[in-house]
Amino acid sequence: MTKAIIFDAGGVIVDSKPILNKFVRIFKPKNLDLFWEEINLKAILMCRGEMSEKDYWKEIAKSVGIKDMSKIPDNLWTKDYDKLTHIDKDVLNLVDKLRKNYKTALITNTFAPHANINRKRGLFDHFDVTILSHEVKLTKENKDIFLIALKKLKVKAEECIFIDDIQKFIDTANSLSMKGILFKNLDQLKKELEQLRISID
Repeated sequence: MTKAIIFDAGGVIVDSKPILNKFVRIFKPKNLDLFWEEINLKAILMCRGEMSEKDYWKEIAKSVGIKDMSKIPDNLWTKDYDKLTHIDKDVLNLVDKLRKNYKTALITNTFAPHANINRKRGLFDHFDVTILSHEVKLTKENKDIFLIALKKLKVKAEECIFIDDIQKFIDTANSLSMKGILFKNLDQLKKELEQLRISID
């Protein structure tokens, strides 16, 4: 029986497409989906507070074959984040509906500048539990960040559904016996929740 539903933020509730488009114009990746996954996975160290944003972008540039860093700002992730991202109100409305019948949590790989903006936006107020990677020094490729959420929610892993747009993090949740849903869009998410007999209304 499902008792809790855990969400990712960026790419699920926080619409990051405009900021991704900014990155694409600079780095010109061959495959957009692979590029989005790569910048998320390479951000793991930064989201644990173990890498500066400047060094992070050096890694991304290296991965796409860019040697000249002079035209790549050190603060691409943080510059204009508040203007280039927004809360998807339709997804957040779904969260609020689910919260009537289930416990809800947010687990996000993030760092202080982004977290501060999303806190001001009121995003975290919609969840019973919020786990921020830079605060717990853990990210979602590590089971321990999920174990923290389970303890705070007071539920078992098999009683949880985890929703993320990155397969690697879904795999981590699945390894704990959570049910994972790879987010693509709101309609797809609703259908998969219904298949798991989750009451939305």
